[in-house]
Amino acid sequence: DDNEYHIILQYADNGNLRDYLEKNFTKLCWQNKLEIAKDIANGLSFIHDKDIIHRDLHSKNILIHKGQAKIADFGCSADTKNNEYGDVNGLLPYIEPQYFMNTKYYDKKSDIYSFGIILWEISSGKPPFQSLNNDIR
Repeated sequence: DDNEYHIILQYADNGNLRDYLEKNFTKLCWQNKLEIAKDIANGLSFIHDKDIIHRDLHSKNILIHKGQAKIADFGCSADTKNNEYGDVNGLLPYIEPQYFMNTKYYDKKSDIYSFGIILWEISSGKPPFQSLNNDIR
């Protein structure tokens, strides 16, 4: 069928970033952490240069293979030419606060906010806002 699309991904030998940090944080030096951050920044720059917004960037959507970080799960991504995308199905701690004032608008800066939270997570080794209840009521 001509309308079928398939995505083939490289196997990530160290799983996702959240699990990787949980298992290896005490063994990682700052150089390792900076390399992971740089890989994510380069990947984000690449997709933003292609006018794609990820819209669900968090540590479980970053895969680690041989120490290199790769952005994954583009199921919620969208083209930046359209400013109204509908609902974002991300993890609450990684969603920029501005989104809750206008849930129809999401842009590259929203991904940058998520990246900032990931940087905090890389530097601390802990999930963001883990002591807070993340349920929306």
